[in-house]
Amino acid sequence: MCLFSLCALLSACAAWNKPDVIKQAELMPMAPPIGPSRRVVQQITALWPGRKETFLCVLELDKQRIAMAGLTNDGFGLFNLTYDGKTIVSDKSPLLPDSVAPELIITDLQLVYWPATVLKKNLHGSLWRLEVDTSQRQLYYQGNKTVEVNYLLPDAIWAKSVELINHRHNYRLLIKTISHEDLSE
Repeated sequence: MCLFSLCALLSACAAWNKPDVIKQAELMPMAPPIGPSRRVVQQITALWPGRKETFLCVLELDKQRIAMAGLTNDGFGLFNLTYDGKTIVSDKSPLLPDSVAPELIITDLQLVYWPATVLKKNLHGSLWRLEVDTSQRQLYYQGNKTVEVNYLLPDAIWAKSVELINHRHNYRLLIKTISHEDLSE
């Protein structure tokens, strides 16, 4: 990826989301990490009005933690983050703006891949509602659809191709799984 593309990606990430816009109460409550232990490599294409950027995401998860690294297509690190079921710890490239919200990355990931029964346990009262069928999930906050997930190439273990549309923050993610492997625990 050339320097121009990296700068475009970083400026696009700045438009992804403003920290003062996201309130913790408006984020889907995070679910605990789940097993089995696995490593997943994905190509994520992020689309905002007038912008499109692609990066790689390497994910490792087990019952105790989620670890994720975002990389340019040339392998330059954009961010690392971990989540232990209680706390998110992130380490971002100094070039990556503060406006990139790791909380959205984790909640997007969980909304796409976690079992619906696990997600529904974490939704509080009447604020949140999750509707699920075999090819789609729709998340509502206070009666308004905030996120929808479309399974373009479903798989019983880990969907190979997914589209996530975040209506509230005005972005779309196309997620393509490049590799998926179970790890010994």
